[in-house]
Amino acid sequence: MNFAKRVAAGMLIACAPGWAHHSAAAEYFGEVKTWTGTITRFAWINPHSWVYFDMRDAAGKVTHWECEGSAPGGLLRSGWTKETLRSGMVVTIEGYPAKDRPQGCKVKAMRLPDGRRLTMGADDPGDR
Repeated sequence: MNFAKRVAAGMLIACAPGWAHHSAAAEYFGEVKTWTGTITRFAWINPHSWVYFDMRDAAGKVTHWECEGSAPGGLLRSGWTKETLRSGMVVTIEGYPAKDRPQGCKVKAMRLPDGRRLTMGADDPGDR
């Protein structure tokens, strides 16, 4: 393979991770909604954390939610730790509803049982 082809191949490989990242505007609506539910799991993982919670409607039916959060590094800078959310906590979540999942969202901020409001640094999907 000649030099020019190797350089072109290297550039394509270097750019590949950028193609894999998704656009929040493509996945989430821009209007902020609020949900109150009980945490079932908090996944502190890269590239994005995940918050799992259950909500009970007026008729008593439980729905299971899966909401995308920010990366652990960003969460640390916003005052979060791996132990911030524990199973059984009742929290209020502010976020952007998912376009393709009825019980999904992108978390913007969360009100904890002690009254603290922690942000996840999520931008308005319309801004991306």
